[in-house]
Amino acid sequence: MHGTDEDESASARMIRPEEWPPPKVNTRVAAAIVLAGVVILVSLWRAWDAGHAGAWAVMRFFLILSGLMALTALFGYVFWRPRRGDPEIRLVEAWGRGATEIRASGPVFHLMGAMTTSAALLSLGAAVEIVLFAPGVPWVSVLLAAFGLPCAAFVVEVLRGGIRRGALLLTPDGIRQRGWTIESYLPWVSVAGVHAVHHGFPEIWVLGTPAAAWARRRTSRLFRLDRLPPEPVIEIDSRKFDCDPVLLFRVLEFYASNPQARTELGSAAATERVHRHDLGDLT
Repeated sequence: MHGTDEDESASARMIRPEEWPPPKVNTRVAAAIVLAGVVILVSLWRAWDAGHAGAWAVMRFFLILSGLMALTALFGYVFWRPRRGDPEIRLVEAWGRGATEIRASGPVFHLMGAMTTSAALLSLGAAVEIVLFAPGVPWVSVLLAAFGLPCAAFVVEVLRGGIRRGALLLTPDGIRQRGWTIESYLPWVSVAGVHAVHHGFPEIWVLGTPAAAWARRRTSRLFRLDRLPPEPVIEIDSRKFDCDPVLLFRVLEFYASNPQARTELGSAAATERVHRHDLGDLT
């Protein structure tokens, strides 16, 4: 009976914030995935025909296009799917002490990288082949290069670390956000609250006080994949995490509201608490 009471209590603490409507399938994303599926089938059919005709350059083009569309469809599903589970959480060393790290989604980030790499190969490869085998410099080649060069620059930024998978690091001292292209830090003493915000998807805002000791910087000068707000706020896009946004919200809310529990951050106790959903108010 005691176990049942604990389960009911944990479920109560996982109540969805009223600012967030119930999760549902995004019809526009679903339509885009279906359209990508049609392009995949047409591209594979054209690649088959080109292969039989010995047009190897055309066959390569349509094979890469079908792969790009498959990655795009999978990215759309993974990025926008409404149902998510427990966070990928681990203990790490940060700034000379332990930290509890909630990692951003690996599938989302790696699919984005694979999708961009495929786009670079498709556009730049086609641009080079057109230049080599067509007289002059056709305008199509210029357009393809104009699209492919930013994609190639994106890949370079990933390789050099300017664009990263990202994570949230919780320590007894504060919360650090490693976004795709930004870093942001708020000490717990400067945290004024944790709010749920809806912008077509669930967002979590860790609000700082007006005089917060807020540190932030951009890690990439070329790409701005994350918004860096003008005031002390850590904005967390739930789509970039595999975990249930309600659970992530309750974790941040718990440690913001219970200073005495922050000493366990960076230890196994914090990891166990999150997995148990033991996030009730201690005060």
